[in-house]
Amino acid sequence: MFHLFYLTRLKTVFELTKHKLNEYIYYCLVLLLAFTIIYNEWLVYSLYASKWPTLYCGNEKFCKTILLVADPQILGEERENVIARWDSDRYLFNTYGRALQHVNPDNVIFMGDLIDEGSLADQKTFERYLYRFSKIFFFKNTVPLASKNVIFIPGDNDIGGDEEIVIREKVDRFHLYFGLPGVIEYEKIEFIMVNQLIDSMPKNTNLTNRTNSVKIMFSHIPLTTKWTKFTDKVLNEFNSEFIFSAHDHSSFNFISDIKKRKHTFVQRLGHNTFDEMSSAQWRFGQQSSNSVSEIIVPTCSYRMGSKNIGYGVLTIGKR
Repeated sequence: MFHLFYLTRLKTVFELTKHKLNEYIYYCLVLLLAFTIIYNEWLVYSLYASKWPTLYCGNEKFCKTILLVADPQILGEERENVIARWDSDRYLFNTYGRALQHVNPDNVIFMGDLIDEGSLADQKTFERYLYRFSKIFFFKNTVPLASKNVIFIPGDNDIGGDEEIVIREKVDRFHLYFGLPGVIEYEKIEFIMVNQLIDSMPKNTNLTNRTNSVKIMFSHIPLTTKWTKFTDKVLNEFNSEFIFSAHDHSSFNFISDIKKRKHTFVQRLGHNTFDEMSSAQWRFGQQSSNSVSEIIVPTCSYRMGSKNIGYGVLTIGKR
């Protein structure tokens, strides 16, 4: 019978220390990687969401809340690589989900430029974009995506109009998949959707009863920053005191004299640092005669090159 033994070389103190140090470095790297993933995919969103303002309406008996989503511009396949698209989609998914949970809105209004290359896409590509959009913003992939509580406004990136000609096929395709906005009446509140890109506005069916309802106008392109004949047309037709628009990727409040067609007051709406987030709220009352206030909602995507990004929340209370 044979017995075989190996007597290995004894390790020095230096080698033992080096071996233990390598183990510690390995575990530290694993923990660092795990923490980085948890921080970037969950903790940072929850941390910032915890600083969002507490919603205030002023009238518990009548309070309506609207979540405003401006210029998400999900990235296209032609100009951006797959990693950039995935990262941007994840960011929008995480932030929108928390905004939806924080606000619990009565209505959600998407204010245009939903798809960055929407107006350039052929039919198959557009349908792929639509599938991604539905996953990001928690929609069932049914046509149209619009519903009683969710409204979509087309932007220039969706149908053209900024650097390219708007053609009827692109407008019809947008309305097919996202619905056709017009005037939405909701308990004596009228949401009026206008489209300056094609000089389109809904028909006013409430001409004799203007003072009994709150009229709020929504447009992708700002209407009072560059006053046009279309601006005169929609304000004369609907007599709205407030306009909410997007497109510029930043946030301002412009108060204008309708007769003089010029601004009387300009206010930057920006509290985007961590310490200022809870103060990012403004209260608007009834406008003076012949005045209109236009609030521009910032982009919600970090890919648009703007430092001040976010979602808008509109609360409407009645006395």
